[in-house]
Amino acid sequence: MRSARSLAALLVLAAGCAPHAPPSGSAGAPGASARASAVPAASSTPTTVPIHVETRGGNGQYVTIVESLHGRKVYTIRALSGVAQRYGTEQGRGELEQPHVTFVDKSGTTTIADAPKARVFERDKTVVMSGGVHAHTSSGSVLTCDTLTYNGRTERFRGEGNVQLSAPNGLQLGGQHLDGDVKLQDVRVTGNGV
Repeated sequence: MRSARSLAALLVLAAGCAPHAPPSGSAGAPGASARASAVPAASSTPTTVPIHVETRGGNGQYVTIVESLHGRKVYTIRALSGVAQRYGTEQGRGELEQPHVTFVDKSGTTTIADAPKARVFERDKTVVMSGGVHAHTSSGSVLTCDTLTYNGRTERFRGEGNVQLSAPNGLQLGGQHLDGDVKLQDVRVTGNGV
């Protein structure tokens, strides 16, 4: 099973594999001339090189990302494949195919969500699931919507498009927008019902 502690760990690992440019103006380099030595030396400040990493599961293996906040697991993503890019410190993002995400709130309650695609953003630990999302909580609530965004800073969901929420007590909510906690107990559904 391929595993990474987080998108950041996957990207940091790949940083060691990034190509490095050979030193310019090396002695004996073909085409070196006196003019070349007159060029000012490169800055000693490191230049950020974009990094692109592709991972694929298969034969029962998955790409796995585990994200923690202050030592507490906030989500685990299992996906068939992933593409990650890093542009600088905490500037990584990833795109995942067929993500299965387990979100965990502060009390340990979970919501499991599935969708055709997801994007993950390293800086704020945000996950954007799209293409039709189906989620269910450990207490029995079921949510469907077109797009579901988990905000890692607030640890809340935002659902968009064709929102349908069913609670185990028989409560049914429908609309175009949802704002709610990971338990899907403190929720607000707005917009015309479908």
